[in-house]
Amino acid sequence: MEFSGDALMALERVSVVIDPAKVEELCDAFCSLMGPTSAERGCLRCELYTDWAGANTVLMESLWRTREDLIQHLKSDRYRSFLQLMEMSTERPLIEFFIVSRAHGLDIVEEARERFA
Repeated sequence: MEFSGDALMALERVSVVIDPAKVEELCDAFCSLMGPTSAERGCLRCELYTDWAGANTVLMESLWRTREDLIQHLKSDRYRSFLQLMEMSTERPLIEFFIVSRAHGLDIVEEARERFA
């Protein structure tokens, strides 16, 4: 499936390494921001993961309908609070943004399996 325009969606991924004794505190604080973030215009999903890369790593992902929706979120006071929470990290946080202009589903699996069968 192809879409025209600026972008189909925007993905933000933030990974924070933290003292294991403070993981629950950080997760609670992130969760308090996630509900209101999920209600923002253009937010499609906002999720928090732990233990995916180690007991002291927290991953937060948010998916936005457009790049502009993500930019508005980044300008918000709520995001300023989020940035302050990232200061709890014991290592430099990894912050990544992916601007997606095309999305595929099962069709790409079928194409790959047919083409390389």
